[in-house]
Amino acid sequence: MTYNLRSYSKISYFDELMVGCIAGSKVCLTCTDDRGRVIHYDSDVTDERGEFDMIVSKYINGKHLKEKKCSVRLVSSPDPSCNILTDFAGGKSGVKLRRPTSVYRDTVKYMLTPFYFTSPMCDEPDTTDQYDDTQGNNY
Repeated sequence: MTYNLRSYSKISYFDELMVGCIAGSKVCLTCTDDRGRVIHYDSDVTDERGEFDMIVSKYINGKHLKEKKCSVRLVSSPDPSCNILTDFAGGKSGVKLRRPTSVYRDTVKYMLTPFYFTSPMCDEPDTTDQYDDTQGNNY
C-alpha cells in the first residue's frame, strides 16, 4: 500500500499582482513517530506546471507510517529573484496530511493547496526583539 502526495495546485510566486509557477522548486515530506522522532524524509521538485508528485510506502523499515504524523513544506526555489518562503497556505511551516483526496485499492492520495514564494523586495522584515534586555544593559 502506498501514499501518493500530489499538488494539483501550483508552487507559485507572488509579487504584488504577478502570479506564476516555479518549476524546479523543492518540497519535502517529513514523517514522525509517536514520540516525535523523524522516521521518514522525502523530497521532490516541481514540474513546469509547479506540481509535484511523491509516492511513499505505508511501511518504512517494517513500521506503519501514520499519515497524520506527516507534513509537507517548501524547501527552496531555483529562482534567485523569487526565493523567499512564505507561510501562505502553510508552505513555510508545513501542512499536516488530513483527509485523503481519494482512496483506490492500495493507493491513498492527498491533494494539497498551493504554496508560495515571494521576492526579497516583498519580504516583511522580522521586527521581533531578538535581544534579552532583562539584564538592564541597554547599550
